[in-house]
Amino acid sequence: MEAFDVEASIAEGEEAWQALLSFVRETAGQLEAHDAEKGIFKRLLPLGLAALRLYFAERGTGEVGPAVEREDGEVLLREGQLRDRDYFSLFGKLAVPRTCYRTVGEPGIFPLDEQANLPARCYSYFLQEWMTLFAVEHPFKESAGWFEQLFDLDLAESVLIEVAKEAPKDYEAFYTQEPPPAAETEGEILVVSVDGKGVPMIKAEAAKLQAKLGTGEKRQKKKEALVGVCYTVNRKERTAEELAERLIDPEAARARRKREGQKDDAPKAQNVRRLASLARPKQEVLESLIDEATRRDPARQRPLAVLLDGALGLWSLVRKGFEGWANVTFVLDIMHVVGYLWVAANALFREGSEEGKQWVQAKLVQILRGRVGYVIGSLKQTVAKRKLTPSRRAALGSVIRFFHNHRRWMQYDEYLAAGLPVATGVVESACGSVVKHRMEGEGKRWSLDGAEAILALRSLKKSQDNDLRKYWRFHAQQERARRYTQRPHYQPLAEEWRRAA
Repeated sequence: MEAFDVEASIAEGEEAWQALLSFVRETAGQLEAHDAEKGIFKRLLPLGLAALRLYFAERGTGEVGPAVEREDGEVLLREGQLRDRDYFSLFGKLAVPRTCYRTVGEPGIFPLDEQANLPARCYSYFLQEWMTLFAVEHPFKESAGWFEQLFDLDLAESVLIEVAKEAPKDYEAFYTQEPPPAAETEGEILVVSVDGKGVPMIKAEAAKLQAKLGTGEKRQKKKEALVGVCYTVNRKERTAEELAERLIDPEAARARRKREGQKDDAPKAQNVRRLASLARPKQEVLESLIDEATRRDPARQRPLAVLLDGALGLWSLVRKGFEGWANVTFVLDIMHVVGYLWVAANALFREGSEEGKQWVQAKLVQILRGRVGYVIGSLKQTVAKRKLTPSRRAALGSVIRFFHNHRRWMQYDEYLAAGLPVATGVVESACGSVVKHRMEGEGKRWSLDGAEAILALRSLKKSQDNDLRKYWRFHAQQERARRYTQRPHYQPLAEEWRRAA
């Protein structure tokens, strides 16, 4: 195999450039603009491939002399013949010529691989990045089709799957070294919130979820991913009446603000870090959130609000995890409270009635004023005094138990006065944007490894200002360290050995 020639590579590029210009000049009067644009794009690909060939021509074959000496003293001689390896780029495929140094019975080494940071796979890091950009949003088969349509690249679906599985290996290391958001972009309150979202599994994985079924139980088809967010937000003081109206009768709230000339100035979440995991234990996911919060507040002195839904198991983990924080407040998601109030209203009034709606809003105002005990007491009296069907009585009982079990995290009068957030909308949004959008849908079933990889990549993409872009630069450097820095170091032979040779 011959080395790439600089002049020949330049000539190839000039030929591709002239072909592009000729296409434009010859078809300008015949094609519509979008067809011309498509034709131009297709003809840019050969130009890019020629430029890449020129890059390798200028870079050379990696030759460092007639021989190299390993640290153990073993001499590796330069082979007379160049050895090629495929380099599959976004512009197409090249067979890159490389100088090989080898000794009998052992693998050869190729200095160019380290010099140019060539990946282990034939697919360039840039092409792998594009693969993940497609795969985090679209099914793998569909993504492969897009590469063929846009770039004339024949990529097997299995290749995109394997690249996606390998891509997030530096996920944790990336956030360990990533600096925190700039202080001027942060809000006053640090917020952490977690929730769960089911992921449909392939039959083999689903069978592991519940090996033995009880009477009347159906086999699970989903495994729950734990979704977490960490962000900051500015304080916003609200009255109980204002928030209750916004939650129960949003149209009336909008009309009132319009009459009074008020804007909807609800504070926005700043620098949201989103993460989701299917395979890691909940404790590990929580520790990642704690690490993120610590990265943004090393002294652990800022006001911290931890928002959760009603899962008592998560409450136990979260309270233990944030024990060392000086100014932490645990808040039950107000929307879960609203949901249980609607359960009670539907047991007492006709479902969907205006009377039930008014009852929910009135009870919510009482809860937001800190009168949870009063609401619990009134519900108990209702159960005791009214003649209710067993199902309605059971519904009210579930509401009473929920409020009783979570009462310590329902001090909403204090939360509102302090301007703290009381709803888990950000993490619920993450359940949709990180998990549901890609993981659910007709025919979608996941292996544990495949789902975990896509969740990590989507977590990166949906965090802050698309952390996936920064991640790929970091990942390529980490791959260099793994492939080359930690390998035995090969020194060029001493000059006297060269003369002797």
